[in-house]
Amino acid sequence: MKTRKIYLLLFIITTNLIFCQISGNRVYGENDNYYKIHNDNGFNLTDGILSFKVKVLMNKKADKFIITLGLNEEANSVENCNKQINQRITDFITKITKNTIKKEELYVDFISQTKIYDYTITSSRAEEFEKGFEIKKNIIIATNSLKNIDLIIETASEFKIYNIIKVDYLSDDSSSIYNNLFDEALKIAEMKKNKYLKSFNKKSLGNPTASDEFSVITPENQYKNYKAFESSDVELNNRWSMEAKKILRKNSTFYYDGISQSGIDKSFNDSTPVVGIQYYLVLTISYKIDTSL
Repeated sequence: MKTRKIYLLLFIITTNLIFCQISGNRVYGENDNYYKIHNDNGFNLTDGILSFKVKVLMNKKADKFIITLGLNEEANSVENCNKQINQRITDFITKITKNTIKKEELYVDFISQTKIYDYTITSSRAEEFEKGFEIKKNIIIATNSLKNIDLIIETASEFKIYNIIKVDYLSDDSSSIYNNLFDEALKIAEMKKNKYLKSFNKKSLGNPTASDEFSVITPENQYKNYKAFESSDVELNNRWSMEAKKILRKNSTFYYDGISQSGIDKSFNDSTPVVGIQYYLVLTISYKIDTSL
């Protein structure tokens, strides 16, 4: 009996250790609890109605990407400012179009032109003065290759273009993907209906009523971040102390966290490591039930 208890204790300890290792450092981040959001796949069966949901998900690589670069220039006049920023843009475009990017895949977007002010400080007086002008422009580039994004970023840095504003993920066939997911959802709905009716000895009447929600979810809003560190508490003996405390820098980690698989009836390409677009279809369907039985 003692030996059994020891084995049981070892099993519990080992199991806990395994789960700790699998969770990784992301446990330091916030948990949005996708399980509560998506795991509502139950059904509702009353004397008159049978209703339930079907959920299907597809993970797919994006067909195209659009990267937006931002740059600015400052000078003592609008003319000089515009000449300088245009020269940087021209030099960048000249070099990037020698590789795989075509001129028709680029667009320069004028953002703003503003005055710049500064202060001259003498003794206890600060006087504001007009220093010059600043112009901001964006370069928008389309590509169908994710590998070109690295090339664009590296080339841009040669011309002091460091602001990567965003990368958009685009799909060429959302409509056909919707049709495929909808057809798959109908097959699952038929199987669910037959299962529920058979289980409770019921029969349906007429045609069902149904509605669906189709979402195309791109990665930019699917990233989470955390800082993995443990810190000590610091208490000051004197509550009015003016001593400064320097905080060491803690790196933030970002990771892609797409729609949870929990509660999904069928998922396509769920094992792919590629960060792409998620297509999510929810079909809500109701049947009238024969109450005369």
